[in-house]
Amino acid sequence: MRLWPSVFFALALLTACPVSAQQGDWIVTVRAGASAAPPYEGAPNSEIHPTLSFGAHHADKPYRFSPPDDGGSLDLISSRYFDFGPVLNIRRGRDDTGRLTGFQKIGWAAEPGVFVNLWASKWLRARVQVRQGIFGHHGAVGDAGIDYIHTGHKWDFSIGPRIGFGDARYMETYFGVTPAEALASPFLTKPYAPGAGVRYGGVGVACAYHFTNRIRTTVGVGYHRLVGVAADSPVVAIAGSRDQFSAGIGVSYSFGVHLGQRH
Repeated sequence: MRLWPSVFFALALLTACPVSAQQGDWIVTVRAGASAAPPYEGAPNSEIHPTLSFGAHHADKPYRFSPPDDGGSLDLISSRYFDFGPVLNIRRGRDDTGRLTGFQKIGWAAEPGVFVNLWASKWLRARVQVRQGIFGHHGAVGDAGIDYIHTGHKWDFSIGPRIGFGDARYMETYFGVTPAEALASPFLTKPYAPGAGVRYGGVGVACAYHFTNRIRTTVGVGYHRLVGVAADSPVVAIAGSRDQFSAGIGVSYSFGVHLGQRH
């Protein structure tokens, strides 16, 4: 689970006013909770931190369960078989202490991008996100998965495989070792320059319970195994782990908004 600040939600508050979900042009869902996850990709441990995200879809489209690792997204285009829109992810930074002494500190990064959902049926969905890093890193990064999704009256459930990829700039930021870092580190002697490739393979599972048609709670767990050039990184060998576990719980609230008067 990652920290998702509700940037889209702030924009919605500036331009929309709440109405009932049956009357609104959009259904907005705000989620808040907590998760235990590695503070950065490849970290050896998990840390507990708050989570906040926002999602929105057209009010004339039926509700479909969205696994929590979808992140904050806005369904600009939505149909029975296809969804498309913007997405935003925030990636936490990495310190330069402990066994990472001598490495360059990495700051928090924002990753705006787009997502595509392809629905083969009401219960089978493929999703791809492609994002561009700004601030902490400037590489391209993406995640994809296929989910069995059950959307029920009181209970929702999802499960499916995950895969992540990154370009050379992203991989070099989080898994590479520059000559200067190799010289400054007391644990390394050689630089490492990973290229673009697959970052991890894994699985995600989530379950939600509806208290009302507006309020529900969601529990999710995930496992990622670093592979390829990410798994071979000396950074992971000396100060990390190939096994990345996450778990989270949150409560969401849905409401309707409209963007102006109908004529």
